[in-house]
Amino acid sequence: MSFATPHDGTGTLLRFGASAYTVTNVVIVNTNPADEAATIDISNLGQTTGQEAATMSAPLSAAPAAGAVSRQITFDYIGKSILLDGATGTVYIAIGGTALVGTTGTGATAFIATVQSSTLTLATNDAVRGQGVLSLARTASIT
Repeated sequence: MSFATPHDGTGTLLRFGASAYTVTNVVIVNTNPADEAATIDISNLGQTTGQEAATMSAPLSAAPAAGAVSRQITFDYIGKSILLDGATGTVYIAIGGTALVGTTGTGATAFIATVQSSTLTLATNDAVRGQGVLSLARTASIT
């Protein structure tokens, strides 16, 4: 039985490396490694009311290195291929032709993705489905 899809993700495309995936779910998690607190609060009960909060430089923190991971993508797909652990490639996600992650063309921003994990599920009365978890590092541009 056919029916209209009950979502607004019409035309969703996810490409990793040279492969395009028929996705059923995409979760994009953004973090800003440069946004870590430079100081930590070490206020204590011995301070008086109205006294400025005591702080110190955050221990064990450093500025993020070039290529630091800034995003993670988890996606479910229909297909028989499994992503190889540690594989790398560029990633591109678009909905209805509008890019969400990565762009194409000369001088475009590219994201290099590394496979963190991958699963493949085979079950009765269902299509073969997979799930991939990618960590992304931003590169300057592609030519």
